[in-house]
Amino acid sequence: MKTIAPAALLHRLLSPDLGEVVVAWGLLALRVGTGALIFYVHGWHKLEGGIALLRDGTPWRLAEEVGAMHFPAPVASAFAATAAQFVFAPLLALGCFTRLSAAILTAVLGVAILQNLLAQRDPQLALLYTLIVASFVLIGGGRFSLDARLSGRAAIPADSRDPGTGHSHS
Repeated sequence: MKTIAPAALLHRLLSPDLGEVVVAWGLLALRVGTGALIFYVHGWHKLEGGIALLRDGTPWRLAEEVGAMHFPAPVASAFAATAAQFVFAPLLALGCFTRLSAAILTAVLGVAILQNLLAQRDPQLALLYTLIVASFVLIGGGRFSLDARLSGRAAIPADSRDPGTGHSHS
């Protein structure tokens, strides 16, 4: 068994260059976790509230809060936000149309920050989600995404790319 000196271990832990594969796995975990949480915790329960409103006339808190923000057509606006979270969060998790999905979710979550502030609730969770999805607008889905797979980038190991052009040598 090979032992690692404490100084070498510390150097490895503090190194900004963890390697492409480690970064790709980290982006995958962050993207899937964020997309799944937005879909299930936020999109799903909002959809249930909207369906209850349509089916039984049960008051929908989201539509009421959207109305209090003076958005036009509060029920339609609430359904639009719900649909965005319900559709684009799974696409984000899959890494499919990642930048577009993240941009739409950033806009919806930006409104959620305002909604929380106006309702005098802590906007911290909405801020964190917004920061994460806004980051995916900039960085894309990463190596382990459907975007990469569909564009052919996932199948080409980084070592075989020409550093000047990024194209494969094969």
